[in-house]
Amino acid sequence: MTTRTDPPPHRVVVVPALRRVGAVVLRDWLAITIGSRILAWRPLNDVELAHELAHVRQWRRHGALFPAVYLAASLSARRGGRGWYAGNRFEVEARKAADELPR
Repeated sequence: MTTRTDPPPHRVVVVPALRRVGAVVLRDWLAITIGSRILAWRPLNDVELAHELAHVRQWRRHGALFPAVYLAASLSARRGGRGWYAGNRFEVEARKAADELPR
């Protein structure tokens, strides 16, 4: 008999020192999601958390391949003139999740 286990819940880890580290790659960054762990340099508001939780779901969907498919989506968006970050389909999906929150 096989039993199904739910994926681990997300966890937000706030490390203020990450602000400087991440700024080397992205000027205006706030958080990065790796698996079910969200690393942020400050506490997230509800909209920001909804965005990052979309990335948690993407990690669950793609597993260990997520970094590769994310990179491929960034390259595709850049080639298409949509911008490597703003046009990345995973970022579009995450922004949509955040925009759907009641305000």
